[in-house]
Amino acid sequence: MNLIVDIGNSAVKLAVVEKDRVVEALTDSSASFAEGANFLRKYKNLPTIVASVRSENDEVEKLVNSLIINELRLNHKTPLPIKNLYATPETLGKDRLAAAVGAAHLFPNKNVLVVDAGTALTYELINERGEYLGGNISLGIDMRFRALHEFTGRLPLCRRAEDYAAVGTDTQSAIVAGVLNGALYEVEANIELFSLKNPNLNVILTGGDANFFANRLKKPIFVVYDLVIMGLNRILEHVQQR
Repeated sequence: MNLIVDIGNSAVKLAVVEKDRVVEALTDSSASFAEGANFLRKYKNLPTIVASVRSENDEVEKLVNSLIINELRLNHKTPLPIKNLYATPETLGKDRLAAAVGAAHLFPNKNVLVVDAGTALTYELINERGEYLGGNISLGIDMRFRALHEFTGRLPLCRRAEDYAAVGTDTQSAIVAGVLNGALYEVEANIELFSLKNPNLNVILTGGDANFFANRLKKPIFVVYDLVIMGLNRILEHVQQR
């Protein structure tokens, strides 16, 4: 079994993985990180990979480092089971990289596009030769709503809705329809764009808004919520086997 620690900006995702299966998981978004710390104490002796977007002086970072015994810290120099062709690997988000590795593991020798519908909308392309070619970054759904509210004087802050009119009949419904349809059209267009140059493209959706897109996209797609966790586990196993 392996311990996976994914430290994001607002939450820390922890998981114990055995043979590509998550056997226990926890997400801790509290400032105290009390639940997360107990989880780490329970599994601190397991081989561990840590991926973090926070600085070394962050309190959670310090606590994780003090509790973990056998740690692999993911960075741009970490050996990978795929070939990373990103022009600036040191700037590539660790979650994007892990998602690409997870996709290549799920679809070996296949063209794969990952659409991560989280805080940001990101697209990661891996070809049939196991090469990560890069991708695109755009605004996520909640970020679009916030931007309309925060960068204008009078537009209200709206939220995602499962059912909404195609054409808004008031300001709120116009924002909801504009944001949601705009995001959906963007994802559809990107899938078409990537498919043109990558035949038989497999598409994986992940992230908190994955279901919103999965229920509305016309093309066949796969939803894998633990894709980043799976990718981090695969990286750890690759390093262990070297």
